[in-house]
Amino acid sequence: MKKQTQKRLIVSLIAVFLLSLLVGQVPPAKAAPALDINVKNAILIDAETGKILYEKNSEQAAPIASMVKMMTEYLVLEAISEGRLSWDQTTQVSQYAYDISANNNFSGVGLRQNHDYTVEELYKAMAIYSDNATTITLAELLAGTEGEFVKLMNKKAEELGLPDYEFVNSTGLSNSMLGDNYPEGTDPDGDNMLSAKSVALLAYSLIKDHPKVLEISSIPQLDFYGEKLDNWNWMLKHDPSVSPYLAQFHYEGLDGLKTGTTPAAGYCFTGTAERNGKRLISVVMGATSEPERFKETSKLLDYGFNNFEQIEIYPEGYQLKGNKELKVKATN
Repeated sequence: MKKQTQKRLIVSLIAVFLLSLLVGQVPPAKAAPALDINVKNAILIDAETGKILYEKNSEQAAPIASMVKMMTEYLVLEAISEGRLSWDQTTQVSQYAYDISANNNFSGVGLRQNHDYTVEELYKAMAIYSDNATTITLAELLAGTEGEFVKLMNKKAEELGLPDYEFVNSTGLSNSMLGDNYPEGTDPDGDNMLSAKSVALLAYSLIKDHPKVLEISSIPQLDFYGEKLDNWNWMLKHDPSVSPYLAQFHYEGLDGLKTGTTPAAGYCFTGTAERNGKRLISVVMGATSEPERFKETSKLLDYGFNNFEQIEIYPEGYQLKGNKELKVKATN
């Protein structure tokens, strides 16, 4: 027998031996049932391993509306962790941010001019109520102008390894909706374009690197200077006596993350939930109605929690009793 053939035979025998150790110790795999998600783009991933559990057109870039605020959240939380910003730091809104806040066509909390707002107030209004003017104010505070902040967004996307992305503003509004106020250096008709896979990776990075994001995204209602504002995430636990309609969408274990809606994007939602120590991240894009994006998210999360589990075949460092190593005779 030639030496090359002997090598292949030894490798084959090793493979058979290792396989024989596993047979009978791993539960037989069951095929997950088929799943039909009624949105244009979707993905479901395991938040610990990053494993994709379901995807539909997940690599197709599309407008993502206010889900883009997750990148602003990331950069703000990063700046706070590095000491470049603090939660109690104050700033005032620019004329541009005030004009956006005063526009009833946009999501807003009604900011005032010549008033000192803390970073925490601005962040919560952005993360919970998806306020656009507070997002712009935070972008200007970090980078001077929204145009410069967009450069930071694209740079961070590259650092995080997002496969498909184009950031053109901090809010998620289409640039065409901003008139002459679209960020300098971007396309006046541009939109924030990401694939569902990129959105999921952004959410994964945000949760992993800055877990405080979930402390705020899980708040069901914001008290902003005496005004009670419901989180746009209907899947959080809402008091049925206060918000009976929203309460029907509650999903156990869900604590984030970000909604988004524009005419170009449709209804979008990045959700995350944890049950029995397992966290999943879901993304739906292009739903046709507000209730639909949450119903389809529920289907995705149920699919993940009901059909997948992590099984430890052997703990780290495990060795079979009486076998410290597998010796292979070299054949040169």
